[in-house]
Amino acid sequence: MRTIQRIELAEVTPRSYTLKLISASLDYEVFHASGKPSLKPTRITYKFKIRLEQLYKTALNLFSLKTQPFRKSAIVSVPCISIILFFSLTGFQEYEELGPYSIAQLNLKYVDWFNAGQIDSIGLMYQENACFIPYNHVEIHGRKNIKKYYRALYNSGFRFYKNESKVLMVKDSITVERGIWLANNNINYTGTYLAHWKLSSNGRWHIENSMSNGDNIK
Repeated sequence: MRTIQRIELAEVTPRSYTLKLISASLDYEVFHASGKPSLKPTRITYKFKIRLEQLYKTALNLFSLKTQPFRKSAIVSVPCISIILFFSLTGFQEYEELGPYSIAQLNLKYVDWFNAGQIDSIGLMYQENACFIPYNHVEIHGRKNIKKYYRALYNSGFRFYKNESKVLMVKDSITVERGIWLANNNINYTGTYLAHWKLSSNGRWHIENSMSNGDNIK
């Protein structure tokens, strides 16, 4: 993974051996048996190309954060997009039920807990070392600081109407969720969010990375 990241960031120039390994993993015939380059795609490669294009369009729509610099959103978006790309390569399944609670149930509890001021319950949805980039806010690291943010948000009069999943991608112990939220604090707000969940040893899902964006509406 680190090698792929360094290549994508143009930190290194990959050797031919590395390119062969990558092309073999993607089932893409880059080299003939003679060692000369080939651009003949396979059917799997074509599907991979289509999924990449879909991922690119989704990323453009999801990460159009008008008020956040891209370098901040990258802290969460890079691992989440990497996981989505992994699902695109290996396949994924969509489930409604995930462990003791479904994501839909957790989202309902999230709204109820927050509006009731039960911030400790909200905090338990996150891993101890979770990273969170809220709408119009700098990145927050750690469950303790995330709870402080939610408590301040609640004290400001902010209240949620909805927090609803729209897309769930599940692969073993990892889930990527994309959804929408509605809230009010003197004016109405609406937005989208992306959450990266991990399954713990006790069978419960916890958020490891998440971010959201939004707009005020009249």
